[in-house]
Amino acid sequence: MKIIISVLLSLLFIGLISWFYNGYEETPAISNIETDGQIYPWGLKAIGVNDSINSLPKKTIKVAVLDSGIYREHEDLTGKVVAEFNAINPGEPVVDDFGHGTAIAGIIAANDNNIGIVGVTPNVELYDVKVLDETGRGDAENLVSAIEWCISQEVDVINVSFGYQSESLVLKRAINNALGSGIIIVAASGNTYGMGVDFPAKYEDVFSITAVDQNLVRVNSSAKGKIDFAAPGIDILSTDREGGYSQFEGTSFATAYASGFIARILQHYSKELSHEEIKDLLIENTVELDGGNAPSIEYGYGLLKLNN
Repeated sequence: MKIIISVLLSLLFIGLISWFYNGYEETPAISNIETDGQIYPWGLKAIGVNDSINSLPKKTIKVAVLDSGIYREHEDLTGKVVAEFNAINPGEPVVDDFGHGTAIAGIIAANDNNIGIVGVTPNVELYDVKVLDETGRGDAENLVSAIEWCISQEVDVINVSFGYQSESLVLKRAINNALGSGIIIVAASGNTYGMGVDFPAKYEDVFSITAVDQNLVRVNSSAKGKIDFAAPGIDILSTDREGGYSQFEGTSFATAYASGFIARILQHYSKELSHEEIKDLLIENTVELDGGNAPSIEYGYGLLKLNN
């Protein structure tokens, strides 16, 4: 099988997503890679995911992807989406006309089907929530209505692979409501090149994720400050909205790895866990990266990695 990989050379610049902090534009150089079967992304090995879907518990975990939408006809995403909500145009079908959301979905849950790639937790249910338009723009009102919908659907995890520099009290209230209902919120710390963490990752009890490379070194473009955990975030192969596969980088994609990781953790527990219990479990499943200084402003508690 031939996988077309779009190598995205300029992913980490500010401005395309106007309200959100970490917009990116695609200026791809196309390289064709001949491969047979399924690629096992380096990020999976880095976080300790070495088994197949057959070894995962059958407990259903609901993960909401708040983004630009998911191209659900992709061969690696068929059967993944169980419900959708369009916060941009309520009542309209969700279509990924930007591409970011499809990549996030693939990292979290791409099918273990001997083709393409495999996601962190292929047996989760995805909730496709559109909060970004075809240019990657959205606003606080969209995100608030999306979170309210997620609460009504009783999702387990909300993935927010974007952020913004200014605080919104209305959004903070919605996030607190979601946290109070037992939902785990995972958000990108931001591609701010060492500047502060953006909202909503900056909020207390929202898990803030930074990106590391294959040497487990923080990606230079990542934010510093209120960081909780690190995850793979460069040379990340995932699904794209054209039905193929592209490489991405940034805290957006590290966040998707973290959401998939948390879903795997949740699958192993039949009882309801408190937020603090989940955080403690995550800390137990980390590799410290900052020389005994955890939690640090660069790596938080360290790289999420299953300790089996």
